Formats: sequence, structure tokens, C-alpha cells
Amino acid sequence: MADAFDALTRQDKGPRTLSTLDAIRSLQAQFEEYPCKPQTGMHYGEQTKYVTWRFGREHESIEVLHITDVQFGHVECRTHRLIEYRDWILAKPNRFVLLGGDMVDAATVLSPGAPWENVCGPQSQVYRFCEVMAPLRHRILGYVGGNHERRGLKTFGDLGILIATLLRVPYSSGQQLIDIHYGRHRPFKINLWHGIGSAQTKGAKAQMISRFMEKGDAQLYLVGHLHDLLLLGGWRTIRKAGHNNVHIEKIFGGMSTSFLSYWGTYAEVAGLSVSDVAMLRAVLDYDGGYEVTIR
Repeated sequence: MADAFDALTRQDKGPRTLSTLDAIRSLQAQFEEYPCKPQTGMHYGEQTKYVTWRFGREHESIEVLHITDVQFGHVECRTHRLIEYRDWILAKPNRFVLLGGDMVDAATVLSPGAPWENVCGPQSQVYRFCEVMAPLRHRILGYVGGNHERRGLKTFGDLGILIATLLRVPYSSGQQLIDIHYGRHRPFKINLWHGIGSAQTKGAKAQMISRFMEKGDAQLYLVGHLHDLLLLGGWRTIRKAGHNNVHIEKIFGGMSTSFLSYWGTYAEVAGLSVSDVAMLRAVLDYDGGYEVTIR
């Protein structure tokens, strides 16, 4: 628990004596501007369901990393691994990130587990998570909420909206459609969702991903939630109007794991899948090719 508390507070530069307004100003003073401004649509209250990004030839390739199920604030969150991923993304200007939900653990008396499994309360977790992610804010291309953000609904509200408001990033509590225009990708389409269910076998988890892949026209479908690693590939035929022909397009759907340790957590107690940190990554080439890898 001491390690978890140290990891949470390593970003601190002294006692927390700032007012709320000054604390937010201090946080947002660290932000860099996006390299290109997004176009957004399908706004529902504070939520944005559709985000479009347009990149020029300034990069030889675009890398998009999935980060999901951080569960920041849990005593067994591997915060040092999150910082490793953050710094890896920042090491090159062509690397970006999609947040897949469960960014904070946010245990309350009404949620499964116990509040004393957390280092601090939900609102403190939100702010401290934003402190850790502030240097990365201008690389966040999308963010969907998970069941842990929704733990606040009965007592406070959607914690994902608070995180997105502090970081000033596009957020959806459900699914988010992300278009990336880059080179011959016009566009590269990603469907981002946290995922659902309590499946324990690989086959059942694959079915959840497969059903998601049937509900859109994206090339890449990303989920988390079940703390396991899966990558499914497939093909889709697309009619070429006026050419009496079809184009065969490859598609991928995948699940990244979690930053939560297995031993000493509810995952071990419930006999869920053992996993280490492994996040999916898409690499887009300027000529229209792409690959999906695991980091």
C-alpha cells in the first residue's frame, strides 16, 4: 500500500494548499495545444460521440496506443507502468493515445469491493490522475468511460465527464467514433468502447468483441473491461459504386488488459484472468497501410 501511495503522490511538488481554482489553473498550465484541432459532432450534453483528426505529412507514420483499465487510486494499481507508457508516447511526436475507460478505481460504499482498497477518495483520484496525464493531454485523441467512471453516478455523477473537463479532451460515456485523416487514410476509422459483461473464457470474450465489430464500419475496434488480451482479424467487402466491383478491407478488433495487479485484488479472489500490462497499438503508414501490434 505504501508503494501505491508513493506512486499516487510522486507528482506532488509540495503540500496541497492551493484553492480549487488555483489547482485547476496549475494543472492546465501544463497543457500543450493539440498539433491539429479536432472536428467534433454528435454532442449529447457534455459528451462527444464523433471526433475527426486531420494530420499532414509532418510524420512518417502515426501511432495510436490504447490505454484502458488503469484503475488509478487502487492500492494495487501499477502507476509506474502508466508513467512508463506516458513517457514512451511523449518520446516521439507521432505517438497518440485513446483512453478506454476505468481510468480511476473510484470505490464507494455502494460499489463492489471496499473503499479502503483505494488510496484516496474518488475526487482526489480524478485530480491526481489528471496530474499524471497532464503532460500527455495534447496526445489524447479520444476517451470513453467505463463502469468505474460510472461508479459515481449514484452519488456524484459520471467521473469521466469530470476527467474530460479537467483535461479538456473529447469524451463519451458509451462509444466514440474516431476518424483519422492521414495520407491515403481518408479516413482510418476507429470505434472505441469500454466493453461489457463478465465473460471468463477466451471464446466468450471474443464473442463480445466480434459483436462489437458487426455494429459499425471501422477498421479497428477497441475494448477493455475484462482485463485480458485478445486480437481478432477479419475482412469486410465494400461495394465500389459505379465500378461493379468490391473492395476487400481488413478489420481488427481487440481487447487490451489492465494496469491493476492480479494478486491481492478482486481478480484473484474471483478467479478471473491473470494478466500483465499489454496495450494494443495501431501504426498508420502514409501510403494507406497499417498494422496492429501489442505493446
